[in-house]
Amino acid sequence: MTKPSMGKIDLVIDSCYHNIDLLGTCIDALSAEHFDNQQCYQIKVAVYEVVTNCIKHGYKGSPEHQVHVSFQLGADKITLDIADSGIALDTQLLQDTPTHFEVDHEDPQEGGMGLKIIKLFMDEISYHSKDGMNHFLLVKYIA
Repeated sequence: MTKPSMGKIDLVIDSCYHNIDLLGTCIDALSAEHFDNQQCYQIKVAVYEVVTNCIKHGYKGSPEHQVHVSFQLGADKITLDIADSGIALDTQLLQDTPTHFEVDHEDPQEGGMGLKIIKLFMDEISYHSKDGMNHFLLVKYIA
């Protein structure tokens, strides 16, 4: 028997790093019944990474903006739409980011680990800009 859709929750936080914990609380409450502890952790880390990137790169650390997060819990998946109006992500960077980790000890690279983690932890990811908003979509399927 297929579980019915659980609906949608929209949250808006100010672009301050300490507000990211509020999203973790919401993820725990929404996903605990449908995902095991490891999957909940993966969803949380992926969302933390995206929102941190919105604040750090999109808004250059400025706390005067907003990050919009929509949680859609369906019968077979959770979909998260994380949106900001900051500087857009270079989509080529997202496409070029591998899902495996390699460390070059001779020439270590700074940055880029967050995108690898997001790609590794989520089942589907996509990114687009529309009407002045940048949308990072994350999907995790219920096993």
